[in-house]
Amino acid sequence: MEAALEAPHSKHPHVYAIVRFDHDIGTPEDAATVVEVFPSREIAEQEAERLRKVNAGKNCTYSVQITRLVGASLIAES
Repeated sequence: MEAALEAPHSKHPHVYAIVRFDHDIGTPEDAATVVEVFPSREIAEQEAERLRKVNAGKNCTYSVQITRLVGASLIAES
């Protein structure tokens, strides 16, 4: 099933966001933070692993989530 999610989107390129989940915060909306976004899953996974090690003593986890970059041409032009 993951391979289907990796298929390129027709209009927007895929990017990989590292999401931090703070377990000490009560509401799910406040507990999730997008930390960084990378152009490849491999780079995102490496950085997420580094963050997991650096923050091992904190009550949080890091996950890599695929998403789409909307307006990429606008970013490239600025």
